[in-house]
Amino acid sequence: MDRNPILKRPKPTDSEEELFRMQEEFLKNKLQPSANVINLKESAKYLNAASSNSQTSSNRVRSKFSELKKLKTQERVSTSQTSGDVINPAIKEVEKNPNFGIKNSVQNTEITSSKIILGNIIEKKYDAHNYEFHKKKFICSTGFPEVFVSKHMKNDKNESLFMQEISVESNSKIEKSQSFGPLCNTDNSIIIEGLWANEIHKENLERLSQMSQEDILKEKSKLEMTLKPELIQFLKDRRNKKQNTNKKEVPNKHDKDSLKNNDVSPMQIDVVEADIPKPPKELMEQAKEKGWMHMDSLEVEKLKWMENIPPEKKDEPAPDEPYNARFDFNGVLLPYKDDNVPIEKGLHHHGEEPERPGYSLQELLQLSRSSAQQQRCTALTTLANILEKSRNGWYDKALQPAPLVALSQKNFLLLLRFSLDDTSAAVITATLQALRIFLYSEADEVCLDRLYGFQNYKEPVLATPKTDVDDINDLKDHELVQLDAIAALLRTDILLRISYILSEIRPPPVAVTCALEILIRLVRHSPITVVKITNTPNLLETIIEHFMPLSTDALAMTDTINNVYGVPVVAAIRFCRILLCYGGKSVAQKLNNLKIMQRIISYGSFIENLRLWRTLLLYEDATDSLTGAQLFLVSQLQLLLSNHDIQNASELSCEYAAALIAVASCHTPLKANISILLSKWSTQLLSLNNKTKLIAETLLAVSDNAIKTLNISRSQVFSNLNSTSNLLSDCSLALEREPSALPHLGVLTYDGQVQPIVSQQSCMSFLATVLNVFINHSFVEEIQAMLNLSRVYKYLKRLVTTDWCLEKSWYTRSELSFLVAIVDASCLVKDKLDNKTMHIIWKIAIKLVSSLPADCPSDVKKMLRISLAEEKLNLEIVTSKLETLNLNSNIEDIKLNLSHNVSNLYERYVALNGKWDQAAMPKDWLYLPVVHIYTKCRNNNVCNDDDKAAILAVLSLELVLPDLVEKLSQNLRFSRLVLIYLCETLYLSNDVSVLLTKAMTTLLKNNYKKLNFTIDLPGLNSFTDLFAAMCEHFCSTSYGDYGFSMALLVPIAQRHDVHYKKLLWSEHVGLLRYVRLPLEQLVIPLKEYLYPLEEDTSLIESYITVLVRGIIKQSWCPIPYTIALHHSAMYLKRSNKLAIRMRTQLEKIFDKVLANLLLNYQPPTF
Repeated sequence: MDRNPILKRPKPTDSEEELFRMQEEFLKNKLQPSANVINLKESAKYLNAASSNSQTSSNRVRSKFSELKKLKTQERVSTSQTSGDVINPAIKEVEKNPNFGIKNSVQNTEITSSKIILGNIIEKKYDAHNYEFHKKKFICSTGFPEVFVSKHMKNDKNESLFMQEISVESNSKIEKSQSFGPLCNTDNSIIIEGLWANEIHKENLERLSQMSQEDILKEKSKLEMTLKPELIQFLKDRRNKKQNTNKKEVPNKHDKDSLKNNDVSPMQIDVVEADIPKPPKELMEQAKEKGWMHMDSLEVEKLKWMENIPPEKKDEPAPDEPYNARFDFNGVLLPYKDDNVPIEKGLHHHGEEPERPGYSLQELLQLSRSSAQQQRCTALTTLANILEKSRNGWYDKALQPAPLVALSQKNFLLLLRFSLDDTSAAVITATLQALRIFLYSEADEVCLDRLYGFQNYKEPVLATPKTDVDDINDLKDHELVQLDAIAALLRTDILLRISYILSEIRPPPVAVTCALEILIRLVRHSPITVVKITNTPNLLETIIEHFMPLSTDALAMTDTINNVYGVPVVAAIRFCRILLCYGGKSVAQKLNNLKIMQRIISYGSFIENLRLWRTLLLYEDATDSLTGAQLFLVSQLQLLLSNHDIQNASELSCEYAAALIAVASCHTPLKANISILLSKWSTQLLSLNNKTKLIAETLLAVSDNAIKTLNISRSQVFSNLNSTSNLLSDCSLALEREPSALPHLGVLTYDGQVQPIVSQQSCMSFLATVLNVFINHSFVEEIQAMLNLSRVYKYLKRLVTTDWCLEKSWYTRSELSFLVAIVDASCLVKDKLDNKTMHIIWKIAIKLVSSLPADCPSDVKKMLRISLAEEKLNLEIVTSKLETLNLNSNIEDIKLNLSHNVSNLYERYVALNGKWDQAAMPKDWLYLPVVHIYTKCRNNNVCNDDDKAAILAVLSLELVLPDLVEKLSQNLRFSRLVLIYLCETLYLSNDVSVLLTKAMTTLLKNNYKKLNFTIDLPGLNSFTDLFAAMCEHFCSTSYGDYGFSMALLVPIAQRHDVHYKKLLWSEHVGLLRYVRLPLEQLVIPLKEYLYPLEEDTSLIESYITVLVRGIIKQSWCPIPYTIALHHSAMYLKRSNKLAIRMRTQLEKIFDKVLANLLLNYQPPTF
């Protein structure tokens, strides 16, 4: 009977501890395995090799053992002649395979074959430092070495002396390694058990002793990354059990040293577990008890987000020092430090600055590209909230650059476009919200709707400013987005993507609204964009089919709409109306093909529905619809007559009434009903100062007799003129808030203030409409009553004396239209207004010439005619001013030129197709003919008599009407008058010379102290270049003209930069002898050229050089001579080394009179 114990076979349910115990029992009983693994491929290879190399011819069958033994014998290489094979096996392999490349075993490179029959002989190297050699000195007397006795002679083991010596060395190394760390203190291995455990453990200890600390740490980290957490926990438990059994033993004397560096041991799980904070540790225990999914393993990297915040930095920024902005999820800017915000509620624990709450823009951009959908949505929504608050002016002058600009510079728009290609509806919705905030200004759109319906209303084109790039097709996407954001979006096929989203993905209502509003912003870019939107396949069809259905039954089905498909959407109707305003007749035809009128009539009394209807009627489409809807319109007008009182009506109800009257006014039979409404509301207007849009629409729809019922002069609407004026406000456009590649109207000024003219109390558009109606119907008495109001007079007077604000704003057009109407109306009643009021209105007309936008050329020309009217240039005024100048030309010609042709002279410079954000004429429009002639001369063209007449007209206006240049800076006036001296030789004509000298004298006499040539001027790159051109032209054409000399001497006064003096006294010193202007005709006081004293030594040397060489003399150029003599002599009176050396050299010159003047100079007294 077999006495071997019966071992239990392992089962799938056995744990690892059970398997290790069964393995230990198996090895302890020294049982043979039930199966052996044999590598048949290796055996077959050796057998084939043996059979092929066999030299015997006998057919006797050999056993496998015999064949293997013979194979091993043949493969041995022998160096003797008695046994073994003389051919190296490597040589045999080469003989078998001629393509076999022999390689060097050390350098791994091929070596050339040789005739040597033996293989490469490699000497085994031993490290001599690891062994001890007992060297004895040789004794010459005996001739033999000294006899020694080995300490290994008495040894029971059957080992050689060499092996005994090696064993001693190995044991000494093991003893040294035992003091290395806690792992080496155990005698036996913790992991391995069995026959070979001790041997393997010793080899491991020996290898550890030969490794450096860095290598041990690297191997430790590799093990931690490769081993499973369960296996690490198992090894840790076994180690703890082993240590508990050895507690009663005497501790190693090196334990203290080992505890100092715990990282030396391969696994130190206890240290990590001890560092775990208490809350996550409790959470792990709870997860283990309740068996939560994926909570059984310890993930140290994720626990780092739950660690305590490191100690706060004490070096907080100064109050004026900038720091990185951080925001919460609502987009609110958080303070640098807030002790009232708890750590768990302040969005701490981010990558950078964990002690501060909130997230930065860079971190949010990184999260928006996360692979986790929730993180992407949260980041995009947060960025949208930040942009919304920034657009509303929350962070003006607080963040630099503004969030909109900063994100635009980081190509945030392209990132949103990439996110829009996501397949998730949640990500698409968040992206559309962020893209809508980035492109669409809700405040601007609301204010535009508030102005819609007034006379001469236009939709703005929000085009980007011109750049030097000729062809944007050559630009890459990230380059184009910095120049034109809308063009970059159109290049990425955003229209096709929005069409696909609306038709196939069918996002929630908020995403649909955002998509439609994004399309509205794209429409406002340019007429080309309108064509692209109209021609996009299925885009308009999808919008009208799904969001402008023929039936409105879905609105009455439920209170809350979670799906807007099949429901009329206001944003869709508004999109069609704005697209129609920009696209015109072609868009109207396409909308009619999509049966837009049937849908409009089915909706009835929506405000946007009525506005779209009215816009279609303006393009003479859908006129037949009025006949069919006449009963509906009449009933609605009767409801307004009975129920709508503007005293108690809301703004929304007034908007609806105005839209309804705008549609009804297109049908002539309904105008009688509108006249009755005007009579009612005119009486109610006497006590109101707002809600005037409804009455303006009504005025435009009625006849003459009904208009007379409006007694506007007794109304209270004039009470808010000053408070609702854009021109009189102190506001300014927040240009730094938005990128230049994405222009907006900017209705919100700094700090989020709304422009006054679009407030509910504003009446500018209403008054402009009323005045234009009165002018068209020639209601002189009503106009006179309006202009004679004291509130109107105070308003106009403030406009004359105040510098205008917000001139370039789109919304200021309403006020400018009102002022143009006032100027036009004053021409009708000029005989009934006093001179004071007429003069104020004339001054306003002058300011309007340079303030009106470039897309209103007719109004600009009208203001030019009024500003240069014959009443202001009558013969008596011109004669009294010009006859005293002793002109040689026919005075009558000048009079006729000023009285008849002067307005035509300037009307030619008014552009016909300008942009609304640019002024039609510059502030210095009076000098435009001079600039034109100067440019003509620079292009080598010859001046003619017309050019001379134009310059005479400009100079005459400069002298006769100083109000034209009253608001211009003195620098600008001087630089423009100087250009006349550079127009060939026109200034040498007696008429031009007299007028130009008079104009220059008038300018410099009282304003020379206001000149500052360091300030940039429009149209002038550098005043230095202008001064250099003056010097060259003076030297070549002037013949010492006194007027030109006076202008040339202005920049070299002591109050101006020394650069101009150096330029004149060094590079253009030759022209000084032609500056023959007498001291008596110098307009600027001589003291301005003499004091303060010159400090520049190089200029002093130039003065003395010019004097000594005789380039200037007092007889022919007294002013330069006086300047050089004064500054040179005053410098020579100093006691520094340079002055002393100059005095010594002056004593040696031949001109003793000059030397005496310089050395004994007495300064003049003033």
